[in-house]
Amino acid sequence: MDIKNWFPEFQVSAETDEDLQQYFFKLPEIKEITNSRSWLVLGRKGMGKTAIYEHLKKAESKDLNNYNTICINFSHYPWPAHQLYKESLAGELSAYQKSWRYLFFVKALSKLIEIKELKNESLNKELKWAKKYIDKIYGNPDPSLTEVIFSKIGRLSSIGGPSVEVDDFSADIGEVSFEDIAADKQLQSKLRSNAFTLLGYFEKIFKDNCNEHKILIALDQLDENWLEGEIAEYSKVLINLVNVCRNIALDSNLSKNLKVVPFLRTDIYHSLKFNDKNKLLQDSAVTISWDSESLDDMYFERIKKYAPEGMTLVESDKSANLFGISFVRQGTPVFKYITRRSFFRPRDIIVYFNKIRDCHVENSSGLYTSQELYDADREASTSAYNELIDEWSNQFPKISALLTVLQTIQVETFNYSDFSAKYDSEFPNASDGEKREHLAFLFDNSIIGQKKQGRWEYISSTPNLKMNIEKDFRTHHALKYRLHLIESRPNQSV
Repeated sequence: MDIKNWFPEFQVSAETDEDLQQYFFKLPEIKEITNSRSWLVLGRKGMGKTAIYEHLKKAESKDLNNYNTICINFSHYPWPAHQLYKESLAGELSAYQKSWRYLFFVKALSKLIEIKELKNESLNKELKWAKKYIDKIYGNPDPSLTEVIFSKIGRLSSIGGPSVEVDDFSADIGEVSFEDIAADKQLQSKLRSNAFTLLGYFEKIFKDNCNEHKILIALDQLDENWLEGEIAEYSKVLINLVNVCRNIALDSNLSKNLKVVPFLRTDIYHSLKFNDKNKLLQDSAVTISWDSESLDDMYFERIKKYAPEGMTLVESDKSANLFGISFVRQGTPVFKYITRRSFFRPRDIIVYFNKIRDCHVENSSGLYTSQELYDADREASTSAYNELIDEWSNQFPKISALLTVLQTIQVETFNYSDFSAKYDSEFPNASDGEKREHLAFLFDNSIIGQKKQGRWEYISSTPNLKMNIEKDFRTHHALKYRLHLIESRPNQSV
């Protein structure tokens, strides 16, 4: 049977990969999130953050150290609305903290009530009050992000505590829109006052009633939907988020029952400016990383799932089972050839194999050939380029111009003088400091690399690699064909 008849093309997006649970998760990061004190997940775009998030969303509680998960996706989050809850008199590093806690405790308490009801546990007076309040104010026993933000709470004259019957206020009070609140300072003040009063009640009720129940709130795609010109303000919002998550983790009366886990891009985390950032990174962060072996294991799980009955798979060959050969140019193992043309991300590997499949023509072996592997290199290069543009277009719009600089150098291997000359043409008014900063950006993101022990290496494969401006650089092979680079000029050593 030809390989195209049994081995499929895979979705690149974790959200649309229906079989993700079956072949992706033997990752140590999963247990680190649920079984350790760590509460922050960091990784470059395409490293698998959303895949882990999807696992937390779908897995059973017994497989997550008995955590019940609440998964919140921020891809369509109205970030400007968050500013309505900003406390004007608070310091920069605390102005948004109550609004984050408000969101978390509305969600956590609604989840706790759901858990207790599913287990047929009786609700005491406080929980019954909270259930009615959540349902009437947010219009949903499990309110969404927008339902929490744009609820009826801004229209209430006051918030009565658990001793006051919920029916004392009218359920017909209308919700408020962003435009309504943004144009009315008094309404903004009332919104914050009522929300934070409710936060006080909800937080106490949660602490008093969570007992042995454990809840994990996962937050994904926090870097999505940012508006150009607002990045500085959004960074403050994220700093407050990180500080709230840390405070919850340090609260001995809360941390055994509630954990909030934001999934952040590594570069965005490093761009934030707050105290103890590096200490937090060491003590509380799970940084997603891959090497050739773990990527091979990940992809081999897919092969084992789809291999037809009766097909013999050689365990030691792993992903090379898809090929009629084990080695390619210069005696390189098949999978290593692919990873050298990747940024060591699952997404890169999946895309490359999809491109090989596109190039495949039915043959006597029924498997992929070395020529198909080479042919896929060109198409994969275009995908790698587009991924970089997609990754950085919001946070670093100059990425396109920097890639143009590398393209106009024309060769893979170059020195600082080569880079400087082409850079000045693309950025005529930039300072030497900006030039070196942009070179470091390319290096730190594995777009360019340098030799270590006689071999070209990149940060993605060698995290402790240090840039030396006196040595030659090399543009990553993943970009060679899209940037139309040749290996070297006739008079240039390779």
